[in-house]
Amino acid sequence: MTNRSALARSALVAGLGLQLMAFPLGAQEADRRLSGLLLTEGSGAPVEGAHIRLVDPGEVVLAEALSDAQGAFSLPMPPAGVYRLLVARIGYRSWASDTLHVDWASESRSLRLDIPVEPIPLPELSVSAENVCPTTPEERQRAFALYESVLPILSTVSHTADLGALRMRLIRSSKVYFRAGTYRFERDTTTVVVSKSLDNASPEHLVAHGYADVVDTMTTFYAPDGDALAAPGFLATHCLRPVESEDEATVGLGFEPKPGREVVDVQGVLWIDTIAGGPRELEFQYTSVRPFLREHLEPALRLWIESRHGRVNFSQIQIGDGSRFGGVLHFESIARDRWLIREWRILRPVLVHRGYFAAGSRGQVWPMMYPLEFAGEVLALIPP
Repeated sequence: MTNRSALARSALVAGLGLQLMAFPLGAQEADRRLSGLLLTEGSGAPVEGAHIRLVDPGEVVLAEALSDAQGAFSLPMPPAGVYRLLVARIGYRSWASDTLHVDWASESRSLRLDIPVEPIPLPELSVSAENVCPTTPEERQRAFALYESVLPILSTVSHTADLGALRMRLIRSSKVYFRAGTYRFERDTTTVVVSKSLDNASPEHLVAHGYADVVDTMTTFYAPDGDALAAPGFLATHCLRPVESEDEATVGLGFEPKPGREVVDVQGVLWIDTIAGGPRELEFQYTSVRPFLREHLEPALRLWIESRHGRVNFSQIQIGDGSRFGGVLHFESIARDRWLIREWRILRPVLVHRGYFAAGSRGQVWPMMYPLEFAGEVLALIPP
């Protein structure tokens, strides 16, 4: 954690002073901006990395931005009307401003909002020796500094609806059945227009139930997107470590489930571009997959096989190269302080089998994990 971040956090315990200065331009100028400064109450120190959203009375987000090193931010000027500003910073409870009246007839405007911000306890940020993670206090300190540096970006990469819709190419794997009751997996490619590049479960769901789920007898595996990584629950369930890179402009933030995590989880590395100051790529693998498949998929597979061949002997599920079950997310900057997941590819495990069946004897079945590919690529950003 940098000294500047430490200063901001200590000042935020007492409260956050938000000074909003709006400067409407002349009517002939199209690019009107709503600019402001985030300052800590008392010391006046700038607050960097806060997430500011402008919402209408229906809580629809009209614009959002991140405060820079000076605490400054800039939003597109909305039409005359009534709005609110929502201010959030990782590790602190979010707050909303009182009603903000925007009048384009005014040539200038200055508004100050004092927002008490309560810190959210994050005991997992402790870097003392009494830590269940297999890292040294120094390694944890370095890892948390990296984590904090990209948190503002991670918290927004999954929310780009205000910038427009996304035209995407999606690849899905589906099961095609034949008359004899056999089947095979085929890839299907389609182009769609969506509001976000990667659908995912909520961070709360991932913490409570893990990165795999069964919905209507169908299994679904999730990815650690920006929301998942930025949530306090991710720190509560994962260990962080710094990872060196051969590229001097890249540094890695490694993560793995804390000991005792018994659901399907993820481990991997978030590669950070130290020049651009944002995430470049995330590589991950699923963990604890075999128990999940044994509980949720093996019974159905056993029932299907025995309905055709009678009682059989089942071997332990064969994993093979477990590292191939996981995925990669590629990030890209699309505007000032705005990033998105430009491309992703996930190999989800399913359960298949090979077997030996002979008349008059009990058959033998070897269940195996098989990877199904799911992928997406943003082709274009469609402005609203």
